[in-house]
Amino acid sequence: MELHRCRFVPYNSQAINALEFSHPPSSKAAGQGAQTLRLAVGRANGDIEIWNPLRGAWFQESIIRGGKGRSIEGLAWTLDPSGDSPDGMRTAGRLRLFSIGYTNTVTEWDLEKGKPARHSSGSYGEIWCLTAQPRWTPSAEKGAAAATPAEGEYTGQHLAIGCADGSIVILSTAENDLRFVRRLNASVTKNVRVLSITFQSRHVLAAGYADSSIRLFDIRNGRLLRTVSLGRGPIGGPKDILVWSVKSLPDGTLVSGDSTGEIRFWDPKNYSLVQRIRGHQADVLDVAVSIDGETVVSGGADRRTVLYRLKPGKKNDKSRRWAEVMHRRYHTHDVKKFAVYESKDMSIAVSGGWFTPSPIFFSFCELSNTMLVQDRMHPSLSYLFVNLEKSTTGHYPVSLKSVNLPPVRHLGS
Repeated sequence: MELHRCRFVPYNSQAINALEFSHPPSSKAAGQGAQTLRLAVGRANGDIEIWNPLRGAWFQESIIRGGKGRSIEGLAWTLDPSGDSPDGMRTAGRLRLFSIGYTNTVTEWDLEKGKPARHSSGSYGEIWCLTAQPRWTPSAEKGAAAATPAEGEYTGQHLAIGCADGSIVILSTAENDLRFVRRLNASVTKNVRVLSITFQSRHVLAAGYADSSIRLFDIRNGRLLRTVSLGRGPIGGPKDILVWSVKSLPDGTLVSGDSTGEIRFWDPKNYSLVQRIRGHQADVLDVAVSIDGETVVSGGADRRTVLYRLKPGKKNDKSRRWAEVMHRRYHTHDVKKFAVYESKDMSIAVSGGWFTPSPIFFSFCELSNTMLVQDRMHPSLSYLFVNLEKSTTGHYPVSLKSVNLPPVRHLGS
């Protein structure tokens, strides 16, 4: 057969709505992190892509096909507690992946088969946000008594979901299941959407609402600890501020991004406003924080990726102020989501949004050094990567490498 004409059409990629690393950042992790480190990418067509770091040469390892007419709006990984095998050997816990998609259902995925493993739904509204409880770690401050969990304490990770009716639901992942634990309800006179959610500590949850507020809960008893108000919206605009993102620094300081284009920092103890920075000309859709608590990155509807840092000073000096360091426009449309992973030799952030063929990888400490990872349209193609690997001097030299990648596994139907 002879080829008479060949035309190329633009590739209409699906929006990236969710990004999540399988392991939390850790300054104690050697090299570039655990061998099982993966990045899950959720798209608007319901697909979930699993990316493998491969020692700096990131590639798309597999694709879990989603259902027709569904989208992925949030992702969370958990790690089951380690256990003892029949021969007395200590076995590592199993990684599990969960997703939401603007329904009242949380789905756990079988990563081997690429199909749903189980669902959990209830009589609450659409789920808008999802997060996993921090992993249990022994407390070094309380001595040997804190090296083991308290009697009856669950050392796994619960899931927390924020709903359109204003409620927050806690789900247990114990015993390889997904079960309802309790429902946290804020004292509001109307149903207000929960737009963002994060853990300030293992038992304290912070949630951003669509009524100009951030609320904090104790998930052990469901008690509302504090309601923080952001005030009224700007003159001429909506009176309610939408808190699209809230994150916690290692010292407990809360960082929020909202519909006014501002980044706000909140005191970890009394939750008073410490500082506010207008880093965007439109809604701030997501923020991410570094493991040392001295760097914050934000993305918004104005296509900007903005980096903030604490000004030099003593580490515990509370008078230190935040400042915008730089901004870039890596995206042609909204910057919707960030994910961050850091180890001893790697500090990397990933961003995604509308019309993003592939996640955009960049060094979290050197925003100007960027790694663009292309879509793999054919398994035999080679790809050019920018490898951001931290050197012994603490800098992030950029090196290029071209690698032949194994075929993508398309899982599910």
